[in-house]
Amino acid sequence: MFALDTNVLVRYIVQDDKTQAGKATKIIEGLSPDSPGFIPCIVLCEINWVLKSAYKISKQERLGVLQNLLLVPVFDIEQLDSCVSALKCYQSGKADFSDYLIQDISRVHGYGTLLTFDKDAQKSKGFKGL
Repeated sequence: MFALDTNVLVRYIVQDDKTQAGKATKIIEGLSPDSPGFIPCIVLCEINWVLKSAYKISKQERLGVLQNLLLVPVFDIEQLDSCVSALKCYQSGKADFSDYLIQDISRVHGYGTLLTFDKDAQKSKGFKGL
C-alpha cells in the first residue's frame, strides 16, 4: 500500500505526458479495495490549484474531477468527511476549495471560526475577517 502524490494523479487525469501518464495509469488502475492508494487531503488542494493555474481548467470541470476522486473506491482519502463538506461549500462559494477544507478541519477539531484576510472566504459561514 502506498500514497499518491499530486503529480501522479495529475498525470493520470490530464494524460499530457505519455511516459508519466502510462506509469500513473498502471499504478492507479492496479489499485484494489484490498490495496488502495492513500490520498492526503492536501493533494486534493494541490490538484485543484494545478488544474486551475497550469491547465486553466474551469471551476466546474475541477469540481467534477474532485468529486470523481472522492468516489473512487480504491482511493483512501484522508479526512474524507471534511473533503466532502469542503467540496459542497466550494461548489457555490466564492473561496477556494483549500479554504473550505481548512475551515472544516478546524471545525472538526472544535474551532468554529477561521480567521482570515481572504475577502472571498469572509463571505462564507465559518470565516471571520480581520
